[in-house]
Amino acid sequence: MFVMQRISLLQIAPTLADFFGIQLISRARPVEQILEFTYSRNPVPPVMVLVVIDSLDCHFYATYAVELEVLHHLVERGGLLFECETVSNHTTPAIASILTGLLPETHGIVTSEDVGKSKINSILEILDEHGTPTAVVMETNGTKPLAGRISYVFAVDDREDIGEYDELIKAHTITVLQKPEVRLVASHLRAIDRFSHRGWDLRVAAKVTNENMRAIAEAVSDRNGMLLICGDHEMHLKNKKRETGPATVPLIVACP
Repeated sequence: MFVMQRISLLQIAPTLADFFGIQLISRARPVEQILEFTYSRNPVPPVMVLVVIDSLDCHFYATYAVELEVLHHLVERGGLLFECETVSNHTTPAIASILTGLLPETHGIVTSEDVGKSKINSILEILDEHGTPTAVVMETNGTKPLAGRISYVFAVDDREDIGEYDELIKAHTITVLQKPEVRLVASHLRAIDRFSHRGWDLRVAAKVTNENMRAIAEAVSDRNGMLLICGDHEMHLKNKKRETGPATVPLIVACP
């Protein structure tokens, strides 16, 4: 396992922007180790797939290592592992920060309704504006403002059966990866977060997530692409003591 230094979730978008040769207004610096890793591939990955796993924090990643064996094997087989400081304990602003490289107080996206009101464009929109097709696979309310602004929008309606929801996210992610023109895909899996809020068996949530990631990793491998997997915020659990400092989530970078 190759564990790197602690970084911030804000550095993901600037790193992707550097790779694609576009400018962001973020002051966060690209992660040079990721860029070096990317350029060392032969051929250089034609597609980047960013999967945000809701509530996947570092503690959960370590505790359920057996159930999340796909994620751990990606690291053990030559991938990179970073510990990322979070920027919010809520999903929408956290994902907005991951995709813009900006703090929530700067991008102003607190709820899904804010996505369409914010004047800040995500890396998905900026890339598409520059002629590089991108795709998003997320919950319907969060994707509505992106319709017509990026090449492919796969919206999944929220539902009580979170297993079915994540299954659709996985299926759409694999589908869009079959489009050779797409260069960047962002997807969002939610089973772990739902299980934690409902007090259900987290081991089951980890296994469900693991199998979905197995299929996505295989699809990324078929494109000789690069896979980035990260959490968005710490898990919400009853009676859990708050961290004294910023919570951390893992960021895995691998070529499956």
